[in-house]
Amino acid sequence: MFLQNLLETLIKLDVKTMMGVLICGNLVLSLLTLRYYIYHDSNYDKTIIQRFGIAKILQAIAWLFLFFRGEISDVISVYFGNILLFVSFYLDSLIVLRLNDKWTKGWVITQSVLLAVAVILFLVFEITLSAAHIRVGIASLAVFLVFAAPNVLSILNKESTKFQKVIAAISLLFLIFLLLRAFNSLFDNEIVLFTNNFFQIGTFLALVLLMLTNGVGFLLIMYDRSYALVKESSNLDPLTRIYNRRFFMNKAESYFKRAQQEDGYLSFLFIDIDFFKKVNDTYGHLFGDEVLKVVAKTIAENIRPLDLCCRFGGEEFLIYLHDTSKEEAITIGNRIREVVQLLEFKQVKEYKCTISVGVYSAKPNTETNLQQFIDNADQALYKAKAYGRNCVMSFD
Repeated sequence: MFLQNLLETLIKLDVKTMMGVLICGNLVLSLLTLRYYIYHDSNYDKTIIQRFGIAKILQAIAWLFLFFRGEISDVISVYFGNILLFVSFYLDSLIVLRLNDKWTKGWVITQSVLLAVAVILFLVFEITLSAAHIRVGIASLAVFLVFAAPNVLSILNKESTKFQKVIAAISLLFLIFLLLRAFNSLFDNEIVLFTNNFFQIGTFLALVLLMLTNGVGFLLIMYDRSYALVKESSNLDPLTRIYNRRFFMNKAESYFKRAQQEDGYLSFLFIDIDFFKKVNDTYGHLFGDEVLKVVAKTIAENIRPLDLCCRFGGEEFLIYLHDTSKEEAITIGNRIREVVQLLEFKQVKEYKCTISVGVYSAKPNTETNLQQFIDNADQALYKAKAYGRNCVMSFD
């Protein structure tokens, strides 16, 4: 009974009513997006949010112009209305590409060319034929041309979230109806913008559904990204952008407990920047901060993805090396030391950075703990400093 009533209600809907829904819905989405934009912190995400808001405003204006077709100038309702619609879907397509990490020069050029083709195609047919059914057909094909590829890409992209795939699937449903609407209009000269037939109603219903899921989905995706960014930032040292001590200790503890059950070596490298206080006193704290950032980046780039590194405090760094013997750990320590020694700093060209490295390797067992390993690596670091710095020493 419910489904029957729902179907009867949907059948009774007319195109103009659904246009009104699209006008109001896109205006509401643009206002929500504006509010989110104002209170959002990430500059990278702000660009996407801004484009999304602009796209929704343009769609609302475009549908408003089309809504008053026959009551206002054809230049505004036909030309501006349709072209604004093409541009808004073009912006939507770029947002889909950005969310799927496919924002490349090639894709942007491709979408821009498709938009230009869509606009030219529409203008040529409108100026030469000026027939209502041709206009509906060509406008439908133009939107399909601009919007199809990024949504197919979103479905095929293995890195897309399930929610992104759902939105892309609804987009494809809309595009299928749009394509059917285009062919139906091209071969039926009775079709006009406000004709209420199966293809028209289906297209606009899919478009309303797309508007709702796309709008809510976009804001939820942006919220999830912001939350993930905040969560990630809480685990990173704010200056060097490698793990902070708290996160490192929690992660290393879980790794250590797992290693206790395995028959293999693990190693810790304790690293200290030589004479760092002198760097701050001689060249200033801003340059000292730059040295810390560059050394941290060097350390992170010279360990394996499954290993861990952190800024332990001040100018000290700690590295956890999984399944690594003492000889291998010393080799890694020397590699990092040599790379650091070759670093050049544009701000102070005469400064040569060196580090001292302490190494401790052993097979963990139930009688040992994480802190003992770290303390032994720290003792090895003291040996390296006593030996003359800029060297790697192990704990024996």
